[in-house]
Amino acid sequence: MERIVVDRKGTGDFCSLGEALSHTDGECEIFLKNGTYREKISVDKPDIHIIGEDREKTVIVFGDYALMERVTGYPIGTFETPTMRVYPEAQGFIMKNLTVSNDAGEGNIVGQAVALYIDCDRAYIENCAFLGRQDTLLAGPIPEDITGKAQPYVRQYFKNCRIEGNVDFIFGGAAAIFERCEIFIVGREGFPSGYVTAACTSEENNFGYIFRRCSITGSGNRERAFLGRPWRDYAKTVFIDCIWDDILNPEVFSVWNGRESHKTCCFGFRGMDAYKTTKADWVRYISEDEAEGYSKKNVFGDWEV
Repeated sequence: MERIVVDRKGTGDFCSLGEALSHTDGECEIFLKNGTYREKISVDKPDIHIIGEDREKTVIVFGDYALMERVTGYPIGTFETPTMRVYPEAQGFIMKNLTVSNDAGEGNIVGQAVALYIDCDRAYIENCAFLGRQDTLLAGPIPEDITGKAQPYVRQYFKNCRIEGNVDFIFGGAAAIFERCEIFIVGREGFPSGYVTAACTSEENNFGYIFRRCSITGSGNRERAFLGRPWRDYAKTVFIDCIWDDILNPEVFSVWNGRESHKTCCFGFRGMDAYKTTKADWVRYISEDEAEGYSKKNVFGDWEV
């Protein structure tokens, strides 16, 4: 596999990640040396591996936000904001040891501002950080009523990552496992702390977001944060053997205002028994036997992680 070195100080093959990506047809490893790379990145070729030197010191950052105006005077909207966009053509994508950030600011001021939008199949993400506020990480396809296309079954694995945000900051339709990740809910002055997830799983797909042995903490007010709410009907999100502090509302999950998508969703958790009697009646407490059904083998099928 071809290996490319990127160093903003000029000691590598290229000085920017975007430049390196434009010079490859895929199936390569890009080693990103420490530094802050202020650039907007697109990955649309298969089997690209992006490896940072150090997660805390290798940072890709940009600041586009949903309320930015185009030359036409209309806002660009959520899906044009990502600092990094990984397209469906980039199947087999791997990323390790770096931070992707959107520093546009709070959603009540700038609207949604995505750090990573990734909807390719077989994506493996390890020891990365994704930082933002509203809509930090878009993992998987967006709803069919937005695209006009059926949602594919997109498999993604996030391991030992840190994800920060507040409103709906992990959202989309992937079959994604988050294992041993740090989920940090950033408080908002005068506003609800927000929602960790907003899944839009397709009705045909058996699995959505699965959090295993993750920690959920935050700086917001107690009872103003939820593990998630259903972005669309049939949303699927479970938290298995995770730990969380007292930032969460006792109801654990929330409905979506003005919709009845919670009636068809599959939301559940295992662990933190104190919440078993206070959860909403449409949220399931997952048994030990049921938890076994959310294994990597069952979720990912022939893709071995």
